[in-house]
Order: sequence, then structure tokens, then C-alpha cells
Amino acid sequence: MTKTLVLALLAALPLSGKENARPSGAARPSAPPEALAVLRRSLEPPQQPYSAELAVARPEPGQGQAASRRLTVRFSPPNLYRREILGPAGATARLIVEDGRTEWIYDPERRKVWKGEPADPFFKRFGPEEEFDRLNENYDVAIASGEPVAGRSTWLLTLRSRSGGIPARRLWVDRRSFLLLRAEARRSDGTLGDAMRMTRLRLGAAQDQALFRFSPPAGSTVVARAEPDYLALDEAKAAGFAPRLPTWLPSGYVFESLSIIPKGRRSVVHYRFSDGLSVLSLFQCPPRVRLDLGARLNRRVKLSSGRGYATRTAEGSVLSWNSGGWRFVLVGPASDETLRRVAESVR
Repeated sequence: MTKTLVLALLAALPLSGKENARPSGAARPSAPPEALAVLRRSLEPPQQPYSAELAVARPEPGQGQAASRRLTVRFSPPNLYRREILGPAGATARLIVEDGRTEWIYDPERRKVWKGEPADPFFKRFGPEEEFDRLNENYDVAIASGEPVAGRSTWLLTLRSRSGGIPARRLWVDRRSFLLLRAEARRSDGTLGDAMRMTRLRLGAAQDQALFRFSPPAGSTVVARAEPDYLALDEAKAAGFAPRLPTWLPSGYVFESLSIIPKGRRSVVHYRFSDGLSVLSLFQCPPRVRLDLGARLNRRVKLSSGRGYATRTAEGSVLSWNSGGWRFVLVGPASDETLRRVAESVR
């Protein structure tokens, strides 16, 4: 988001009638601000430096609540980040440093470094404003007073699908800085998906700029991360790729972007479909190219075009099948039946 939004709390309307009269000088409670305004502000880059500790949980479907992982985050405006994923003993298991031009990912155990460009939200069909408009079109956003998080007062935003009425997200936003302090994502069946909570926050303290500079440690292997080549559909066709888009999508979803991902001497086409909040990803792969999705496809699914294989992960359902000399992999927070319908519409 690029626009600066100034929010003002609205004073409650005075009540009439003797039974509702307030003593002279008594403070009137403030009404919550407009829900979409708070949501928009929470999506903007922070205006102040901060350091924070977070707990992140990603339950596996059917296995209850997963153990939390701890992270530390440091930020300095406008775009400097340092994130450390901590192991059980508190040592750094993964370090991510972003200086606005380069993103470094370091795995100390494997002594391996990945170097690439930070993600750019404008390498998509939808810019941030258009994506926000689509979110507003597909979700109702309600606001209420939230419980304190990391010792700070919050507004609680509940995002509910207009089509199914299922709460898809709950967000706890700092009332003063509009920083997102806690978040919960729900799967399409209502079970808890990802959950994040700040356990400690220090806001406004200047950060040591040396923390946002990274040099690969001696003896480590540096790998240049292959950057996807974002194309329009007609550009992909001109480049020799034959896009295979689904003709049916769940309510609210539309085509968002297409990228070509190098995989050795071959390439994978990645399609993204968004409703403004959730994303369905479709990968079109050469037959011998495999994607590491962190899960084994272990359930057979009958499709009109043949046989598919499915599994469920914390990110959502995964469905894989072969058709027309290609291997397709569909990933998203949708039901098995929804993914089956999308898959069968890919011709």
C-alpha cells in the first residue's frame, strides 16, 4: 500500500432519555474505527523501526496443535528486515536478511546460502490496491475490541467469506501503530491453520544498521536463487509456452499472475488465482520435474481425465495428476472436492 491513511476514532453518539443520561463530565466510550480502514493500515509498511519475538504454529491436519516455533524479527524503515528462526535450544536455525535490493537466506547447519531478489508485489496482474478491492468484494470485515497482545491494546478484525460465511482470518492489530500483532488463519473446513503471535515487541527503538548487512560465512556454499519470470498470458504463448488454465474456479477467484520458474534445463509454469485473501496455485510441470512440497501424495483420487493423487498439508490440500504430456500440481486452502473440480476443468 502506498497511500498514507489517517485514522480517527469516532466518538459514540450521545443517547437521549433520562435513563441514559450521563453525569456531567463523564467520559464517553469511543466507537471502533472503520474496519476496512484498520485492515488497510495494517497492510501498509510499518512507519517505525521495531524488534519483536514471535511464536508461530502450523498444525498438521488431523494431528491437533503443532508445537510453536520461535522467531525474532528486526525492521528498519522503509524495507530492511532481519528474521531469525530459532531451534529448540534457541540457536539460529535459519537466518533471512533483506536490504531492499537482495534477500539472503542462510542455513547454518548445512552452511548454505541462497541469494536472490526480494519479492515484488507489483510483479502480478493485481497491484496491492486492486488486491485489496478484491478482498473487500469477497469478504466481510468486522471490528471489535481485542484482547491485549504483547502488552498492547488491539482491535480484532474478523474476515468472513461472503459466499460461505466461514471466518477465514482473525487479526489483532495494534491500536496505535497498526502493526499486526497476532493472526489466525482458518481452513475451508473451519479448522485452525497457521497462527502467529508476538510475545514481545519493542517499537520505535532505532536498529543497528549492521544487522541488515550480510556476508556469506567462510566455507559456506552460495546458490543464486532462480527468479521467476513473470509474464502475461499472451507473452507466455509468444515465448513458446502453452498455458493450460482451468475453466472453473471457486466463487470469487480470478487469474492473478503467471510466472516461469527455471528447474535445471526445464521450466515450470506457475499460475496463481486469488480472491484477495487466499491463493490457489497451479503448477504445470514437465513429466520428470518434481516439486518439493514437503508432503507425500498418498491418496488416489478419481478424475474424469484419469487418476490423481492427493494429500493434505498445513498450507492446504495438494492434488497432482498427469494430462496431455504435462504433470499438474494444484495447491490451496480448499476442500478436496473444490480442487477436484478445478483439476477436471483444466483441458
